[in-house]
Amino acid sequence: MNDVDAICEFVDTLMDDYSKTKKKSKTNFFKYFESANYDRKTINEYVSDYSFTVTQQIKELDGALSGDKNLAEAYGQFNKSELRDFISMLQKFLEEANRYKDYKKITRRKKQKTPEQLVKGLHLIEESVIIEDIEYEPVDKTKIIDATSIFLVNVRTKDLLFLSGNKLSCSGAKITGYDPNISGVKKLKRITEGINSVTSSNKIACQTIFENLPNKRRPSPKTVSPNYILLKVLA
Repeated sequence: MNDVDAICEFVDTLMDDYSKTKKKSKTNFFKYFESANYDRKTINEYVSDYSFTVTQQIKELDGALSGDKNLAEAYGQFNKSELRDFISMLQKFLEEANRYKDYKKITRRKKQKTPEQLVKGLHLIEESVIIEDIEYEPVDKTKIIDATSIFLVNVRTKDLLFLSGNKLSCSGAKITGYDPNISGVKKLKRITEGINSVTSSNKIACQTIFENLPNKRRPSPKTVSPNYILLKVLA
């Protein structure tokens, strides 16, 4: 006898016992499935191909309860209260069978993207640039992932972009996870001095340094221009 047959036999016994005793089974049906350790294939097969017999039994009992002449005669040994209990027991069995089926489902974990995959759509300057006769090397953009704060400079407009949050990440050309209330863009007036101040900043002072720079803070852009070079990453 295979496992599906074993479940069918259990159901037959369940219904036979009720017919004899007119008492609902005290069996915890979910624990029955769990203790028997039926695998995913077994419970799926039972629910999809065999549980209709229980559904059909419920329909017949319900018909008898509703006053169908033929069914009322066929189930004449049960009064209305006993019919309700019979139906309730079988409905509970089906509920627990389906719950066990869901419990045995394979949960596929979403594949975790690597930092390289996350920053693939983010196009920044990746070679050294000279600004006011000083050469600056870009920080590897994969360092953005899980960082708390970053500074980028637009080599054309000389805008300084500051993004800060609990955990930065990337989605296409967007940098995500930053707090818009403290992040933003400022035009650098004294470029070399401004760049030096941010590249020498630390996690605690970076926001204050950005706020103390002259010029009004503008909102962060939704996407990051490829004219930006990543100059500082704070983890």
